[in-house]
Amino acid sequence: MTGKFNGRKLWQSALFCSAVAVLCASQVAHADEPVAELAAAATAADAGGHYWRPRSIGSESQFNPLTGLVNGSFDILRNAAYQDRLSGVDYQAGAVNVFRNVTHPFDAMSHIGWGHFVAHEVVPIRGFATQYGQFVPNWFMHGLGEGMLYRKLEDWYAFHGISHPRVLALLTTTALQYVNEITENGSFRGPNQDPIADMLIWNPLGLVLFSFEPVARFFRGPVILNYWPGQATLANGMRLTNQGENYAFKVTLGLPVDLRFFMYYGKEGLFGASGPVNKHDHLSVALGPSLKGMQAVWVGDGTARMMIPGNQLIWETGIFWDRDESLVMSLIAGLTEQQSVHLNVYPGLWEWNGWALGGFARWALGEGASGGISLRGSPLGLGMIQAANDHPMAFLH
Repeated sequence: MTGKFNGRKLWQSALFCSAVAVLCASQVAHADEPVAELAAAATAADAGGHYWRPRSIGSESQFNPLTGLVNGSFDILRNAAYQDRLSGVDYQAGAVNVFRNVTHPFDAMSHIGWGHFVAHEVVPIRGFATQYGQFVPNWFMHGLGEGMLYRKLEDWYAFHGISHPRVLALLTTTALQYVNEITENGSFRGPNQDPIADMLIWNPLGLVLFSFEPVARFFRGPVILNYWPGQATLANGMRLTNQGENYAFKVTLGLPVDLRFFMYYGKEGLFGASGPVNKHDHLSVALGPSLKGMQAVWVGDGTARMMIPGNQLIWETGIFWDRDESLVMSLIAGLTEQQSVHLNVYPGLWEWNGWALGGFARWALGEGASGGISLRGSPLGLGMIQAANDHPMAFLH
């Protein structure tokens, strides 16, 4: 990238072009939608599935237990405070330390302190400063998000005729949650409050809540909760990119027109509105902050480490096209000094010789460019990273 390169003009042009492309492509693609797809979707709905129905296009066509495991297990590696190589994770140390903290929580808490734990991980009793923001992903990702993901996995197993779908969904969700804690822990050995909060409070709470049919129906009715993960891609140097758990909320506002409050949550927290283009396609536009990175602090008696959100938040905007709640295309652009453009096109919009292809492209000021391709149903795509700076904040291995 040269000094003459204007990143702001790039994202402005890309955002405009993407909006036009979405409006045009949604009309064309919908006309060619296979009748078999709609029939299969109706069959799944009749079978009682709440959160997953088979689709030939978008994020739903990509969803299966393996894609869920990859995106959930390694979600944190997209954070600038962590290295992004699969081979760089200290799996053994992480597994041992997470297990120790989860099986001996009161011993860990004697080093951490209950007041500190509650303020950061449960409710913000000490205020809403960024350093106390860990309760937000606990509520929305570990509680609501992964509770819904558990039901979505159950629907997938049931649709494919696999016995004991709820048990398998529970095992799959627990496995990705445990690996996620291992990845976040890294090589650290000592008291760690994060897995205690996630594995003993929020993850179980989400699983219990979404085991009740009224809760499952609520988040498929007045509030629509969607799982829109990244398209995990393996790039040069065993680097994982474009992965992560992302969730979208649509809330009915009771207006004369079908305009809904929209929230997109993952690394970002974007807020906006969602409305229909036609009977099946919807556009959502949102704006909000994105977390640049995390920082390690020593808490309690000085032996316990905690990861807290960094003070730097980046403002981003995004546009999202979904078909029947299956994400087809998204474009997220950085607005402030951390200019960036991140485009995802999910499989099914284009097909080549029977292969449903998707892909992504990303550029960020000071970080470089990356891109890759994905295939329908594949847990990993293949890509390339042209890095200007290899995760500049990374210190966790």
